[in-house]
Amino acid sequence: MKKLFKPTFERRNALAGRLFCMPFYIGFAFFFFAPLVQSLIFSFGKVETQLGGFNITPVGFANFYSVFRIDMTYTDNLLASITGILYQVPVIIITSLLFSIVLNQKFLGRTLTRAIFFIPVIVASGVVINVMMGDKIAISLIGGAVPSGSEQNIFNSTSLQNMLINSGLNASFVNYFTSISNNLFDLLWRTGIQTIMFLAGLQTISPSLYEASSIEGATAWENFWMITFPMLIPIMIVNIVYTIVDSFTNPANKIMVQIINQFNNLKYGEASAMAWTHFLLIAVVLAVVFLISSRGDREIKNTKKGRSYL
Repeated sequence: MKKLFKPTFERRNALAGRLFCMPFYIGFAFFFFAPLVQSLIFSFGKVETQLGGFNITPVGFANFYSVFRIDMTYTDNLLASITGILYQVPVIIITSLLFSIVLNQKFLGRTLTRAIFFIPVIVASGVVINVMMGDKIAISLIGGAVPSGSEQNIFNSTSLQNMLINSGLNASFVNYFTSISNNLFDLLWRTGIQTIMFLAGLQTISPSLYEASSIEGATAWENFWMITFPMLIPIMIVNIVYTIVDSFTNPANKIMVQIINQFNNLKYGEASAMAWTHFLLIAVVLAVVFLISSRGDREIKNTKKGRSYL
């Protein structure tokens, strides 16, 4: 009877995972669920403030029609957010992976170096980043502009862009490259969490795998593609999801700025419609990521089964 109710290893792991997620469940139930429902109601109504609360008049999909058909800047900002993640996510993921590989090596001052790489995460979540964003010189440096007020760029991206286009390269490729160079500081600033995640994943890889491959004569390049990269795929998917959500919800994102401005102007209906449209866009993008990752997992499993039969 005791063996019947004894939890298995998988059940103990599942219970531990639920306990770790419990603070989020409690916080969502008590602090996020009610505002979430209220914003959904606001998106389908005309909201007027009054003493003691709000007066909501149902208007159907009028707020969504106004957002997409009347306020054309929202559509442009929405497209800019989608195209922005096309270069932000690859640069952040690749850079954080390279940082984690370097930080995983043994060298003098490794602990201090790891702390320095994590400092931007601490700064970005506190008062310091607000002071920096209020500093004109800091804003210019983050955006890549020269603090003197000129229209030139530290990396001289305008001249570089004209040179590349005149050399015959595709304009879309040139714009993609210059977008990365113009936002390089901001992209590197946002690699802290991803670097820590990759570093944790690297430390879970058994050194015996590398020892066995070195005995077989494998090079470091082969070890990366045959051992390191496949073992980090689950962590990479988590980092991709985190980076996508972080890019869409970044306070500097034009969509987020527009939604906050609408709320500040007491246009709660339009702001809620924008927020829910933005939320659905994030959900669609994440669904595509999960679809691609699940298909890749199935192909890997099928490949392993084929090898086992051989």
